[in-house]
Amino acid sequence: MSEVAAIVLSDELETGRGYYLGLSFSGHELSLVRSLVQSHWIENIKIHAPTHWEKFAKLNITKYHELSDLIDHASVWPKINRILPQSAVDFIRSTSLIKRLEHIYGCFEISDEENIGREEIYWRLVRPNQPSDVGPLHADAWFWELGHGLTPSGAKRVKVWIAIYCEPGLNGLLVVPDSQKKEWKYHGEYRDSFSKPQIDEDVATPLVRLACTKPGDAIVFNDKLLHGGALNQGRYTRVSIEFTLFIRNN
Repeated sequence: MSEVAAIVLSDELETGRGYYLGLSFSGHELSLVRSLVQSHWIENIKIHAPTHWEKFAKLNITKYHELSDLIDHASVWPKINRILPQSAVDFIRSTSLIKRLEHIYGCFEISDEENIGREEIYWRLVRPNQPSDVGPLHADAWFWELGHGLTPSGAKRVKVWIAIYCEPGLNGLLVVPDSQKKEWKYHGEYRDSFSKPQIDEDVATPLVRLACTKPGDAIVFNDKLLHGGALNQGRYTRVSIEFTLFIRNN
């Protein structure tokens, strides 16, 4: 990536619309990441829903919704169960996408919000027409402000979201351009064993956009940007991965 592109990305996150599109896995990298997520998905079902794992093993993860009523979705898939193993993190760290981010930001750390003792890259499932699979619009900064995770001294946070399986125009990530420039009102609500942010202001529908992504595409965004998962209007389960970068301030 050129120096000009690096400047464009940084400016877009801070003073522009708050997010940047233009980075992606190669086709080969995407195939390998899909395989890693698929394997981790099945391994977790073996552990937490052993009666049914063989049925799920016959499916691609994109058809998870066809059998999801066989298990307790909410209890099987807390975030801790969706954090990829170290071997998968190591592979993702080696991809061209990460190398381009390193070209822009220099060396960076990936956060460990759940205190597992290593960098966290985790995946999400969003089933078709399941409102409970997506949360309200929020800024990731609010989680940190509510005490979930510690940011190293002298570092700033940048979020990365990557579509693994998606149907363009039908599912993906909702964003509110330029919203990182405003201080939005919110409060914390105790859900799923810790305090989660709930926005206290209405966001006009025309301001909310579905980011245009195809499988393998990344969205890099300011952690004060309002965003949220879109209701899945497609035929298949949407799968994405995400992680937070700790960037050292110069």
